[in-house]
Amino acid sequence: MTGLEILIKAHAGLRWVVLALIIVGIARAAWGWLGSPSYEKFDRVWGAVSSGVIDLQILVGVLIFFLIDTALRPSWWHPALMLLAAVSVHGGAIVARRATEDRRKHYAHLLAYLVSLLLILLGVYAVRGSLF
Repeated sequence: MTGLEILIKAHAGLRWVVLALIIVGIARAAWGWLGSPSYEKFDRVWGAVSSGVIDLQILVGVLIFFLIDTALRPSWWHPALMLLAAVSVHGGAIVARRATEDRRKHYAHLLAYLVSLLLILLGVYAVRGSLF
């Protein structure tokens, strides 16, 4: 197995980790926003872990993009949408950190996770022609 094949398999596997982190993040943020529980260390750590894993996914994707034969490269839609998804997750964490009320912190994460999920699904569709 070549290094490129390993990167492609890692990228495909990390996709599911990213989606799981975002889906759980959506559930937790919605529960926090609607139910008004306090914004806890778990929420902050979940945002940091989600940001870190999506950054790793972006790094692997960029490596693949530049290592793959130019004839096989996907359109720019996939990398552009994925970068925007990462920006959304990071932006939500930044806004949540700066918010003073717990509900606003949860709301910031909720919006960021929802936007990033939509962008990720669109990005997967752009490269695969289907969602799964």
